[in-house]
Amino acid sequence: MSDNIRRVAFTLAEVLITLGIIGIVAAMTIPTLITNYQKKVLKMQFMKKYAEISQVLLFAKNDFGENIRTYCIKYDSSNAVYINIDACETMFDKYFKVVGKCEYKEDVVTYNKTQGAYVTFGAAYKPEKLLSDGTCFESNVNAAKLGLTFDMNGADKGPNALGHDIFTFWVDNNNYLVPIQQTGTYTEEEVQNGIEECLAQGKTSCSTSWNQMGFPCNKASTQQGNGIGCSWYALHDVCPDDETQSYWDCLPK
Repeated sequence: MSDNIRRVAFTLAEVLITLGIIGIVAAMTIPTLITNYQKKVLKMQFMKKYAEISQVLLFAKNDFGENIRTYCIKYDSSNAVYINIDACETMFDKYFKVVGKCEYKEDVVTYNKTQGAYVTFGAAYKPEKLLSDGTCFESNVNAAKLGLTFDMNGADKGPNALGHDIFTFWVDNNNYLVPIQQTGTYTEEEVQNGIEECLAQGKTSCSTSWNQMGFPCNKASTQQGNGIGCSWYALHDVCPDDETQSYWDCLPK
């Protein structure tokens, strides 16, 4: 073999530089890929569960023999109680196959993940009834609304946030499942002013009601109910902050 043939090889420095570049690129792209994958999983879980809920509700409506919503929200004004609330919960426990209790190790948070969530308008922010498929459920009667709240992937899986994996639907007068849509947006100042005006009128539960006013679902909301109005956007795959984007692509991090 001729001594004039040159042998081409990478130096150790070149190999280390290449590996370093690959590591930097991986560090930049892998989190995005993981996030995108997680969003797709949340979307699939939502759509699957929505279809299941609709089917169960249809079966319950046909089997129950009377208007479910009317039965559940029947109100005794003299005693300020919903007469059939216990029987209503028992009925839904049967149809959705409750097998135990969901245990949340951390607080459920709002849509923008800025604080602990709290909702009561026909909703539950922390569904605590464990279903046979590992998801969580809660029925709720409040403010003349019959709500069904679901944690689509269970308490032991994140993000445990309203509008991410926890959604509420209302049952309408025809006993159909209705996704909730945001009806108005309120600034922190408007919410505080509303609470003060409410208290000045001698009313109670002002903070609770104003923290859910408008059924918020947006990145800017400081309301503790931020996320209650997200199920409509999730079902129609529309971003509440930018209609040009899909719902699942614009979820707050």
